[in-house]
Amino acid sequence: MKICILGDATSIHVQRIAAGLARRGSVVRVLSHKRCDIAGVQVETFRVPRFGLRYPGRWRRRWSMYLRRIMSEHDIVHVHFLHDWGITSEIAGAGRLVVSPWGSDIVPPPDVQAYAEPEARMRRRLLRMARAVTVWGPALASATAAFAGLDPSDIDCVPLGVDPQRFHPRPRDADRPPTVGFLKGFRAVYGPEVLMRSIPRVLARMPSARFELVGDGPLLGSCRDLARSLHVENAITWYDRQPHETVPDLIARWDLSAMPSVCESFGLAALESLAMEVPVVASRVGGLPETVRDGQSGLLVPVGDSDALAGAIVALLTDGPRCRAMGATGRRMVIRQYDWESCLDRWEVVYRRVRREERAVRSTAWSSSRRRTPGLTPVAAGSPDRPDAEEDHQADNGKYGGSSKPRSPGPPGTIQARQHQQQVPGDSKQHPPQ
Repeated sequence: MKICILGDATSIHVQRIAAGLARRGSVVRVLSHKRCDIAGVQVETFRVPRFGLRYPGRWRRRWSMYLRRIMSEHDIVHVHFLHDWGITSEIAGAGRLVVSPWGSDIVPPPDVQAYAEPEARMRRRLLRMARAVTVWGPALASATAAFAGLDPSDIDCVPLGVDPQRFHPRPRDADRPPTVGFLKGFRAVYGPEVLMRSIPRVLARMPSARFELVGDGPLLGSCRDLARSLHVENAITWYDRQPHETVPDLIARWDLSAMPSVCESFGLAALESLAMEVPVVASRVGGLPETVRDGQSGLLVPVGDSDALAGAIVALLTDGPRCRAMGATGRRMVIRQYDWESCLDRWEVVYRRVRREERAVRSTAWSSSRRRTPGLTPVAAGSPDRPDAEEDHQADNGKYGGSSKPRSPGPPGTIQARQHQQQVPGDSKQHPPQ
């Protein structure tokens, strides 16, 4: 399958998705405003071609021709994050467009001004013209549906997953003090100041507790100042932003992770922590209750409540057996529902379904034309001219909980209702799409 991703090539999420699909045999191309090498993936800078024989005409026409060529050259064109790429409904109809909002492009974080109406209108149009819309989880599906006026059942939930082979439990040093980790970075959306204000309350009950805070951001300086004013700087170790490859080494040092986010669309950092059997104390907001099961794999507290955050941290640090049991439960959940390979399976199921539905639309149009024009014979699924059509159909319906009934295709550019639940490979229970 030939896949083109329009997104930020420097994003770890785009890198993991593109590299994972390429490793499975797809030809993956990433068009981005920022260049970054991705193993096995062709990464190019998105730019309007210069005037020439291949692209004649003025700038706007060349932009349209460029996008049309992208649509025609790939089986799937997948937009990650609702950026304005200049895609119109006519251009979208020339290919198979999949769109994935990430959360902050739907609901502005607290440190970002509300989006201007023209920008919001463009993002709603982009969602409505897609053949499929995917999101990380149910909370973001509801927010996306409300934002664009879609039915939540028309949206596929395909979560970001975790590689349990990389993120696995490690023996902890018995001589290390109880340690709380924070990995999200120093932006208002992640609530770092809430965590800072909880630290004196934790130390009042557990003087030996230590905190390891990782990342950068506009609030890093003010958080350091706050630590000094609260006289807790001796209990904190500060780390610069770390590459994703070193994250398991950091989490392995912690007894629990803190995520006092003010706004969170999903919670991949929570899943990475849980995969290493490190429980999470997090805000009850957005998608975090989907990834942190309150009382099972961690504890949830009200948004912005530093007292409740401190109480939850102390409750787990002072109860080792409970803390370890929550970590073990969290890892089992990650393996069952968020294994990275099963998440890639779901991406491929969506892509194959979009291709199959588009073929069905064309076949219907062809049949209508044949009734008017004698002598035309449509190519049937599974015939030598379309060998992959039947394969796509069997792959979707025979694996990963796909329905055995064919979906009724809609017109090009529309999203189809998702009436079935996806079954996680290896799990006998039915789960709502994650």
